[in-house]
Amino acid sequence: MLAELRQLGFLVRTAELSGRQPDPAHVARRAELQRRVRQESWRASGQGAASAVADAADVTAALAASGHVLVSFAVHDGRMLAVTVAGGRFLLTPLGDLAVAAEATRRLTADLDALAGRRLPARLATVIRESVRSQLAVLDGQLLAPLSPALGQRGDQDAGLVIVPVGVLSAVPWGMLPGLRGRAVTVCPSASAWLASWQGAHGFAASARPDAATGPLLVAGPGLRHAVPEVTDVATVYPGSRPLVGGAATVDATLRGLDGAQLAHLAAHGHHDQQNVLFSRLDLADGPLMAYDVQRLSAPPRQVVLSACDVGRAVIRPGDEVLGFTAALLHIGTPTVVSSVSRVADEVAFGVMTAYHRALSTGAGPARALALAATDEPLTPFVCFGAG
Repeated sequence: MLAELRQLGFLVRTAELSGRQPDPAHVARRAELQRRVRQESWRASGQGAASAVADAADVTAALAASGHVLVSFAVHDGRMLAVTVAGGRFLLTPLGDLAVAAEATRRLTADLDALAGRRLPARLATVIRESVRSQLAVLDGQLLAPLSPALGQRGDQDAGLVIVPVGVLSAVPWGMLPGLRGRAVTVCPSASAWLASWQGAHGFAASARPDAATGPLLVAGPGLRHAVPEVTDVATVYPGSRPLVGGAATVDATLRGLDGAQLAHLAAHGHHDQQNVLFSRLDLADGPLMAYDVQRLSAPPRQVVLSACDVGRAVIRPGDEVLGFTAALLHIGTPTVVSSVSRVADEVAFGVMTAYHRALSTGAGPARALALAATDEPLTPFVCFGAG
């Protein structure tokens, strides 16, 4: 069913890109297959394992060992609160109004989407950029200003920051906030999830695939001007890597490369499906690679970098359950995922991603490498999720 769904997705996408109306029969069959795939997934058996809630002592010990500070957001009666864990101490801080922060987040996302990949009149682009700065200032004041005593000096390069957002705050491009520029920031759905990712990142080497020494998986999807130059540039950082480009960048080849990989970089068109999040996808040579496909991997990759639009977005379910393409990778055990929470312009992705891998190759951790890569690019919607 996934194979047929992929073929139909390819046909529908090809028609749309050529300016033609997709075949109604293809669209109807695709909708039917999506319904059947969802039903089959409900009956699929898991591993039967359950993850316990992390003990506070284990979290504080891991934070101390990694040099991180953790900030967990919560909401009570429309007002935001934050629990900060640093140096073994827990601090509860009242923050701003959730409605104000939520509206600023939505406007910021819309502004970033509008700026990405469009030839806008200069005056309109200036107005949108000013709106971006305004929304960032609002978020900085509502979320970070009250926390400054606990977080240390602005732009502190020593202590990495783990953020556990709540609700709509999952869409914030945290590294763009003025109070966090230059700081290593990683985002996780909970302290327990961060601890599991951090432990997984540090214990992964023992279970890494034997052929990981051949270099990372580098994939360039179709229809993106920057994709092939980007993976070609990244390949120079990792001698021995073999980029998948053109017709070689198929879903099966990518999944084989992802299985147990130490590092994977995918430059492709990304699509977040708000209604059916596990159909969120990356466009490859023979059709879409969907979040459902990720669940077929026998061993999780250690780090996945998604140089694509939107696939860092998520749908938040009751209980702050996070669902989406990035979340699917984290759920199967990938310790670290770098992805964008909005649309991103080709030239921004190219510049930030190539700088990211150069920093990574020198020994910087993923969150630190992303902060360094974004130094000269203020509109960077990429976020480091997981271990950091």
